[in-house]
Amino acid sequence: MQKLKNAYKQIIAVILIIILIFGSYKIIPKGLKIYFIDVGQGDSCLIVTPLNTSILVDGGGSETYDVGENTLLPYILSRRIVKIDYIVCSHFDTDHSGGIKTILENITVKNLIISKQKEVYQNFSEIMKIAKEKNVNIIIVKAKDRIIFDKTSYMDVLYPTEKLEHSDINNNSIVAKFINQGITILFTGDIEKKAEENILKLYNKKELKSDILKVAHHGSSTSSSYEFLEAVSPKFALIGVGENNTFGHPSDITIENLNKLNVAIYRTDKNGEIEIVVRNKKDVKIKTNISN
Repeated sequence: MQKLKNAYKQIIAVILIIILIFGSYKIIPKGLKIYFIDVGQGDSCLIVTPLNTSILVDGGGSETYDVGENTLLPYILSRRIVKIDYIVCSHFDTDHSGGIKTILENITVKNLIISKQKEVYQNFSEIMKIAKEKNVNIIIVKAKDRIIFDKTSYMDVLYPTEKLEHSDINNNSIVAKFINQGITILFTGDIEKKAEENILKLYNKKELKSDILKVAHHGSSTSSSYEFLEAVSPKFALIGVGENNTFGHPSDITIENLNKLNVAIYRTDKNGEIEIVVRNKKDVKIKTNISN
């Protein structure tokens, strides 16, 4: 088993060298690129800014399948990305954080963004251990913090607050608004209606309004209240969800609420990978790819 792991690492090293030699000159075309990755029943979004800053928001994961090794790492390498500038881990449920371990172990990661934890979870302990071994800079954020990624891009953290109002891991997810030259994306982790209610009390509609919404908790009926969706008022909704999943995600109620607001819905179980290329607020192109 150890020999297989060593061989796997050697293969990764060779791939990285080849990418650096032959592919670095065309890492990314001009414009903002958003890759909503099909990781099955989970969330993972890769952002590459016009200045080539790479940001990974969550890493998918499964208790029965190594999403990091089999899906996420090969995907990132296929995009000729050999380092990650920032990883944002919304919370430490396996379907959001599991793949992050593989990325930390195999690719250079500069910064890891997390929030304060109510409890110490196994995934949290494992990820922090790897991050410290790899000398990754750990940034702990709370509501009202701003993370500046580069001259074109930053992220405003909306939630959770310093005191962590909720006892459960989902409702203490990082909720953050990514901004790049006027284009906005709201990431919501797995928050549910009680966290949405708190956020609606803390922020007005102008502060919540976003062009793209990463739908909370895979479209669960416990999230995405009409009031919250109306405040965000997105043009596009992205739902990370596994085909024929046992949770019934996304719920009919969530889809109905989005349809009432005339939001264009994209979901990984039906569309596969969702790639969004943004050149300016009026030039947004969306491509999908169904992986069989």
